Amino acid sequence: MNNMEQMSSFILEVSGLTKKYRDVTALKNFSVKLESNKIYGLLGRNGAGKTTLLDIITSRIFADSGEVMVMGRNAVENQEILPCICYMPEKNYFITSTKVSEIFNSAAMFFDNFDMQYADQLCDKFNLDKRKKYKALSRGYESILRIIIGLASRAPLTIFDEPVLGLDAAVRDLFYRELLDDYAKNPRTLIISTHLIEESADVFEDVLIIREGELVSQMQVTDLREMAFYISGRPADVESAAAGHNVIHDEIVGNVRISAIFEKLTEESMRELKSCNVDIAPIPVQKLFIYLTDSSKEEKL
Repeated sequence: MNNMEQMSSFILEVSGLTKKYRDVTALKNFSVKLESNKIYGLLGRNGAGKTTLLDIITSRIFADSGEVMVMGRNAVENQEILPCICYMPEKNYFITSTKVSEIFNSAAMFFDNFDMQYADQLCDKFNLDKRKKYKALSRGYESILRIIIGLASRAPLTIFDEPVLGLDAAVRDLFYRELLDDYAKNPRTLIISTHLIEESADVFEDVLIIREGELVSQMQVTDLREMAFYISGRPADVESAAAGHNVIHDEIVGNVRISAIFEKLTEESMRELKSCNVDIAPIPVQKLFIYLTDSSKEEKL
């Protein structure tokens, strides 16, 4: 598998994917390239095309047009590629009468790098009883099972779709810490699709933002945060300060106008903005995500 990975500088290359469901276009000429050994956040509102994209990457469904390359090889029904991709979707289709231990055994047969000892350690940490049948698991423990398989697979490309559904804050925090710890010891490429943006933002290195089937932004989280800020103050002052800048949201609360700016500013431009008699504050990641995925915004970000 390492020879395949060396054939391309990108572990995943998606080119011109289009997928339609009758009158609905889920993906529109979607293209993206992901580097090896990075953690990506895949962000988009419900219906934006995230799950369709992941299903095509993992050959669960097929695109109407376009191409998916994994480790330099065409990924469509490629028996060499499939064991290199671990996809834990929001909904799994395990046989309900199967025991957790049997599910792990099946995973170990499929994924070349599956670490059963690590899976057992995670069962202890997350308090998952391997003797239970899948149908006896709660929604939270179904998520924990997917988390353990995804982490223990050590697959070069590991994908989680909404991995923390049904989990309380303490267990979600355990997942993020465990993911980062094992990623440091065993680097691979991870894609995490989630709606819990604020608590997971520190895990991501890069984010991909999808809106209505199109990629509208791909950048490092650090850059994303540096480019996003509120300016607020008297309406006339804010309107003057925001003129010429990329305003992605605007509202008036009482006598105060608040504009959200998403733009890379030079030091000189920032000094000019600060001299405009307005207050400047960072935008929380969750709010920024809402603004960037607003379907009423037609411009590319």
